[in-house]
Amino acid sequence: MRGAARQLGAIVGSIGATLLLLLASREPRQLLVRRARLALPRPRESATGLRLAFLTDFHAGGPGTSTQLSRTALHLLASWRPDLVLLGGDYFDQGNMVDTALFDELARYENVFGVLGNHDYRRGTTNAQAIVRFLEARNVRVLRNEFVTITVERQQGATGTIELVGLDDPYTGYDRPEILKRPPPPHPRLLLAHAPSVVERLPVGCADLALFGHTHWGQVRLSPSRTIGLLDAAWYLDRWRHKPHARLQRGWFWEKGMLVYVSAGIGLTQLPFRLFASPEILCLELDPDAHDPQRACDDPLRYIRSSTVRHTLQREERR
Repeated sequence: MRGAARQLGAIVGSIGATLLLLLASREPRQLLVRRARLALPRPRESATGLRLAFLTDFHAGGPGTSTQLSRTALHLLASWRPDLVLLGGDYFDQGNMVDTALFDELARYENVFGVLGNHDYRRGTTNAQAIVRFLEARNVRVLRNEFVTITVERQQGATGTIELVGLDDPYTGYDRPEILKRPPPPHPRLLLAHAPSVVERLPVGCADLALFGHTHWGQVRLSPSRTIGLLDAAWYLDRWRHKPHARLQRGWFWEKGMLVYVSAGIGLTQLPFRLFASPEILCLELDPDAHDPQRACDDPLRYIRSSTVRHTLQREERR
């Protein structure tokens, strides 16, 4: 009887492992386009209707479908018609710049801003500066602990103004979060940085919205929690590099008096697959009517109305 039970357990385990491997190999071929109407905690009429797009962790030249996913993400971006495109770093896997036209499409947008990630520094500061020049040649302004005020012209002569703060990479220690002690402006302030670990060092109320990448949502994720744990591949990568874990790993949070989003990113690193951490891009439209007054003020879902579109890479996109 015990032998039969062990045999049955082995069969069930084998089937489960096979299904997980199939899912892990299939998931990097499906790109999620997360669209959301977002009511800022402190509404600013001047920003109503602004469309933002956030893309991060491209890992061009990386394992698996990284480059193909990034190409598709940039192609799908056009249908959103963003007023502002924000890039969260890790443009090339391991900082290894490849000769690619992948990012050329960014030149079509008027307002494109980015920050650097830990992979952009992987081969040293000289290589990181080469990545900055590469992006600048494609109309991307890379912010390294800087503020910039952006006024966007919209339909019927209306304008929208925001302040964007871009921090250099927190994971490698080049960030200067103390610059955010400067009082917020009358218009919305957005914070852009690669790694969410910097949240612990931010002043309360320093921004309305913060956008991060870096975590890949664990890339291989077996934990149901939104924080990192032993069931996430990223937990072991952080330990291997002797880096502290970011407390915030995936999705929406309310932290330090602001909305925070941690993206799963687009590409892959170290491993050629994902599991329960689908690649994604985030498309936001600022809309004060999107809030749900029935939810608590510190519940991020009070401020968000979202939907998701799943795009599966076609055979020609995988080449």
